[in-house]
Amino acid sequence: MRRVWVAIPCAVLTAACGAGSSPPTPTPTPAPPAPALIQVENLAAARPQSGLGAADVVYEYVTEGGISRFSAIFLHPPSTRVGPIRSARLVTIRLTQHYGAVLIYSGASTYVQQHVEQSGVPHFTETTAGTHVFRVGNRVVPHNLYTDGAGMGALIAQAGAPPIAWHLWARTSKPPTTGPMAPSFRVPISFGETPTWTFDPATNGYTRREPDTGPFIDANNRQPVVASTVVVQQVVVSVAPEVEDVSGAHGMEQNIDSGGPAQVFTGGHEFDVRWSQPAKGPPVFALPNGSPAPIAPGLVWIELVPVGTRAS
Repeated sequence: MRRVWVAIPCAVLTAACGAGSSPPTPTPTPAPPAPALIQVENLAAARPQSGLGAADVVYEYVTEGGISRFSAIFLHPPSTRVGPIRSARLVTIRLTQHYGAVLIYSGASTYVQQHVEQSGVPHFTETTAGTHVFRVGNRVVPHNLYTDGAGMGALIAQAGAPPIAWHLWARTSKPPTTGPMAPSFRVPISFGETPTWTFDPATNGYTRREPDTGPFIDANNRQPVVASTVVVQQVVVSVAPEVEDVSGAHGMEQNIDSGGPAQVFTGGHEFDVRWSQPAKGPPVFALPNGSPAPIAPGLVWIELVPVGTRAS
């Protein structure tokens, strides 16, 4: 058979083979949308709460009368119900600003609501959230206000808040064993709230127990809430000028910007650290040598306690 040679222009060959051309520009990964910050109550009548185990970060802090409240931060709307939703406090505003979050809450005192409005943070109350928050029939008022992943997603989209511009902590599944063993510890948040956390090797996390109602579980699955890491962060706590309830009790303020000592519990060990707070994102926890404190994958639970207070 007679061979026939066909001349192919160099330009065509170069284009076909990719020689000399620039590599394709990768499509940038879009930044995740703004997180949601949900105010969840912690009265005995509110337990068991729903959805806290699905959060990325939960803050707990004292409010009026020695009770505590949770600010649960979700980087992605969960598939579960979350609540009971209750009112905001002054520290809620600073947390929402640090995390660039969309605040979802039942309402607030006149004093706190004025500060919410002046802060400019995107926020939704029961009145403005429409059907994206709802009351359930198996709980009594006021412990029956909830949202869910679909509601969170809709409110985040409606708020039009900027996407996340920060990162959570680097994680380690095997923390160093240099810290003292701490299989169980009690956190004195206030005279009325002293939960106990116990390390569970099976889940490599900490389960919680309340002195009055016992094991702390998630109502969605009836399983214990597990925090991979618990941080006891010492902050300046002061009495706020406003009256928060009908008994005349004043609200509280927590300074989450000044920095100070903290304890990080992870992997069954305790690490003494210093915390500092950047303008955006979560606090930084540093070991005495300046390296980052170990933070395990999963839910991080941050207990805000008065300066000089340590987990025992």
